[in-house]
Amino acid sequence: MSRPELTRRTLLLALLLSSFASQAADMRRSPPVLPGRLLIEDGRQQAFETSLVELSSGKTQRMPRSEIAKGQTSADTWAAGHPAGSGTLLRTDPLGNLAFMDGRTMDVLAAINLVPLRERGLDPQFRSAIPSPDGKYLLGYWQPNQEGKPRLFVIGRELKLIENDSPLRYPTQGATHALDWLPDGRYVYLAGNALVVARPGEGIISQTRLEIPGGADVEGASLKASPDGKHVILTLETQARVPLGLLYAARIGDSKLQLLTQPSAGIANGSVRLSVQGAAWSPDGRWIAFVMRGINPGTPGYYQACQPVQVIPFDGATHIIGGAEDRYSIHLPRDSKPLAACGRINWLP
Repeated sequence: MSRPELTRRTLLLALLLSSFASQAADMRRSPPVLPGRLLIEDGRQQAFETSLVELSSGKTQRMPRSEIAKGQTSADTWAAGHPAGSGTLLRTDPLGNLAFMDGRTMDVLAAINLVPLRERGLDPQFRSAIPSPDGKYLLGYWQPNQEGKPRLFVIGRELKLIENDSPLRYPTQGATHALDWLPDGRYVYLAGNALVVARPGEGIISQTRLEIPGGADVEGASLKASPDGKHVILTLETQARVPLGLLYAARIGDSKLQLLTQPSAGIANGSVRLSVQGAAWSPDGRWIAFVMRGINPGTPGYYQACQPVQVIPFDGATHIIGGAEDRYSIHLPRDSKPLAACGRINWLP
């Protein structure tokens, strides 16, 4: 074979391999078909509006605002029960009043109005509140009348008190978002570095001391249980040149933590203090959604609430996040900009 012919064939082979590599890269970049709907304040509509966004189609439904939120420049906050449960949602207005909402009809099923309680000198000051899978109870932390430290609570939606504290002693001030319901009606929470499972009215069932990585801190952690009730995801702040909030997973009953997110070199060497926030499981337990929010210690007041929603597979791997064009961002059909969330994230069936 002549040298020109060999050179031509070599070039053709190189072009062919390059084409295959490009196609493979395109396949890797192809967005997955994600299940369910995200309940988010997305910033695409009017400010302070919360929407229910269908991920497969991009169809958006605005959530009903409370009367208090309509009259103020602030948003209601929403919390969802277990994806396999009754579909009950909890809406908290800017004054702290709670409404149990039917997730299909958006009818108000029950309400907890704080005004009469405050007129009687009682102010529960809910730090967090999550509806149970059957929609009949609330789990969270409260600090009645600003007295003492925040206490873990379970109450019925008619204000019947089931639990008014954990029997364990741990710093609760930074643990108010480190708790969640399990699908069978038990609940799980972080008590220091112990992962605790309890049942309303029956007390603690199990507790497992987690092997917290060096440099990570449980203070200010958040927690979310998987749809099958076998795992939790934890957001922990990790000390570095600039502190970073990273995402970990643990199997309930196992002490080991698995790192799910690793910052890119640009983030690790940068000056912006970033944190994973609002982490939520997909209804099938195969994906985890979150946003990366941060502040720049060198720029007082710098904070951007609305950030792209990112989704990683729950596949046993550690995922590098934070590139200039992050490959984990969600793009809805016919929308060139990534979907953004300006507050909490709830992922519904």
